[in-house]
Amino acid sequence: MIDFNIELKKFKPAIGVEVGQTDLFEEDVKDITDLVEEMVQELSNSKKND
Repeated sequence: MIDFNIELKKFKPAIGVEVGQTDLFEEDVKDITDLVEEMVQELSNSKKND
């Protein structure tokens, strides 16, 4: 069985991984949901203009 206390003592973070949660989510990066919403909006706008 795994002894988590021993494993936590042995833990060392990966080299070069120093990015925190705020750094990850600070950028306004579009995800697939944002892209699909934009596409739907553009399609509905183009249909209204026809």
